[in-house]
Amino acid sequence: MSFLNRLAGLLGLSSTPSIPPGAALAATVTTPASLGFVPVAIHFDLFGELVRFGRHATAEEVANACNARIKARSTEDPEIRVRLASDTLYIMAGLGLVERVAEDTYTANAITRHMVDMPSSQHGALHFTTEGMMAGAFLMKKLQATNFAYPFSGSDGPFQYAYKLMGEEKFANEHFYSILEQQGRMDSFNQFMVGKFLKFGTFPERAASLGYDLGYALGESSSKPIMVDIGGGRGELLLEVKAAYPHLQPSNLVVQEFNAEIEADHLPGVQLMEWNFKESPEQPIRGARVYSLQHILHNLPDLDAVSLLQKLSRAMTAESRVLIIEYAKNMTYTSLHASMISFFGGRERSPAEWRQLASVSGLDVGFEGYLQAGESLVEMRLKQ
Repeated sequence: MSFLNRLAGLLGLSSTPSIPPGAALAATVTTPASLGFVPVAIHFDLFGELVRFGRHATAEEVANACNARIKARSTEDPEIRVRLASDTLYIMAGLGLVERVAEDTYTANAITRHMVDMPSSQHGALHFTTEGMMAGAFLMKKLQATNFAYPFSGSDGPFQYAYKLMGEEKFANEHFYSILEQQGRMDSFNQFMVGKFLKFGTFPERAASLGYDLGYALGESSSKPIMVDIGGGRGELLLEVKAAYPHLQPSNLVVQEFNAEIEADHLPGVQLMEWNFKESPEQPIRGARVYSLQHILHNLPDLDAVSLLQKLSRAMTAESRVLIIEYAKNMTYTSLHASMISFFGGRERSPAEWRQLASVSGLDVGFEGYLQAGESLVEMRLKQ
């Protein structure tokens, strides 16, 4: 339920209300401090405790259950005080993440259960309410310090500027992912990327629903790498493709990652190749049928996105295509757009922006399928 809909309910207004402008403004701009409590709830697994109770529970009961679990681990981890649990649950109820049923009494709702059933969503919530909050808080300061120079570069944005002002100079010019890696947080981020906040079906299912013929794109040959997933993490997308097209062999499906710590035995059914597209001048696999980029280009400033697409275009043949899987730049994803700007100097992109990137990269847009909510698909092929 949105903040405005919940506010309408509190004010006794209809489901399609004309909310007083001041109330709508207050509901929006007072949110950040509430989001700051989300990492507290995740750290102490308050969502999990409510689900495990299976009934209404007071904040004290939840705190006691959390602390019993901490003691059972025989660690020196600090326990949660009842007052902190009470305030955190109250604020989570205000955000709609749990249900408040009485004074200081709460229960799990559908969102609570989803967060527990899909752990990747909690990893995502953690990062957007820590790194996201910090980057957003320092965005204006970064702009002021540079006389409003814009757009940001990939390693010199609000996120890095926050560390600079906090005296942590070692992070002041590091990429977002490099900072997470050095802080030991990259594994958590990778777990988020496995499932994200929700699934919209498998990639072959989503492509078919948009009217895209993935089978034709993959072709019938099985003699060489057919699909290369750049920045493909743990291979989830290619494993979905393999499940839909079981004739494909591991040698046909290649995950390219910059992270040398990913080991091949963690990726059964696909082939792993190390490739850092930012530092390597050329794409090492030539003439693949499909080069896929899932949530990669929105992490990149325009010049970096063009650089990557040009490397792919030089490796492509007339039968090759780039498949770009991103969220559409529409009113559903304004917050994600802001996050990409603050984290990476990247952005979500409109159809016109995709065509412009394609044109300067020696490519044409051959297919576009955009969704108001869910992952969209853009195909690019060599200019004829």
